[in-house]
Amino acid sequence: MRTAESKPRTFEDALDTILAEMRAVMVSKQADYGPGNIAAFGELGVLVRASDKLERLKHLITGNRTPNHESIDDAWLDLANYGIIAQMVRRSWWGLPMESGMDAE
Repeated sequence: MRTAESKPRTFEDALDTILAEMRAVMVSKQADYGPGNIAAFGELGVLVRASDKLERLKHLITGNRTPNHESIDDAWLDLANYGIIAQMVRRSWWGLPMESGMDAE
């Protein structure tokens, strides 16, 4: 296992690091938001949220702008997580209880 300060030595190590970051962000946000915000609009709602992230990223990157709020890295993690959320929605897995019991709803 690598430390946060060290550079990954392999593709798999890099992938594992990013997946762990994605998981931490998704679990934290799910505890804050709960499943209702996605469940209300389903797959189309996820698509709209992903589109919003893409437009924000495009605006920041092509304009060489510094974000006022979340970092560009955070936005990319969110976008990747929307892909996972869409898969959960499509498989009817969205809304499963959290292991921690910290569901917001």
